[in-house]
Amino acid sequence: MKNRIYNVDIFVLFNSILFFFMAKMVYYDRFILYRGVTNIHEFFFYAVVIYAVMFFFWVQLRHVEIPKYILFLFEVMILLHFSAAFIMIDGHRLYDFRFEGIRFDKVVHFTNAFIGTVITLYFFKKNHCDISTKFIMMMTVFVVLGIGAIIEIAEFIVVMTVPHNGVGAYTNNMLDLVANFIGSVLSILLVHFFTSKTAMFPETEKDF
Repeated sequence: MKNRIYNVDIFVLFNSILFFFMAKMVYYDRFILYRGVTNIHEFFFYAVVIYAVMFFFWVQLRHVEIPKYILFLFEVMILLHFSAAFIMIDGHRLYDFRFEGIRFDKVVHFTNAFIGTVITLYFFKKNHCDISTKFIMMMTVFVVLGIGAIIEIAEFIVVMTVPHNGVGAYTNNMLDLVANFIGSVLSILLVHFFTSKTAMFPETEKDF
């Protein structure tokens, strides 16, 4: 049915409006406050990247009826990012808050990688990959790490083009990737522990 409205259509529309509202009402002014008007192109770069990702997501999956729990997990990732960027603690973003020496930014990376691993496993299962479970689990971690690396590349572009940007040093970027790796691996191990192999990948080779 060409004219059918899928849940992905509603999901992308809702989050596009949400991001526009948050950017207009909160993020733009706060960006000017912390980064200065001279670096406003950094703000627009991130905005374009976010909308490009949402558009790609919509084009690729708009005719797929994705389970509500998968969209819910996506929404958790999005809201976690918004919350960390907009909630203020003692005059600083939640992103910059440290607990026991760990910056909350790393908690966001860890959590999103953890959730992203579950989502990636779902799409592997949905496409009935005729490969071993071990290989699927390994490739899932690689996919999540790859997506995380793309985000870091986008930040590297900002570093190379925007003076006085807010990306952080090389160590910060590497710690982001480490948090992604730990979150993804832990997710894989927990999914495997709590879910039988047959229930998770019924079509794959039994090699455990």
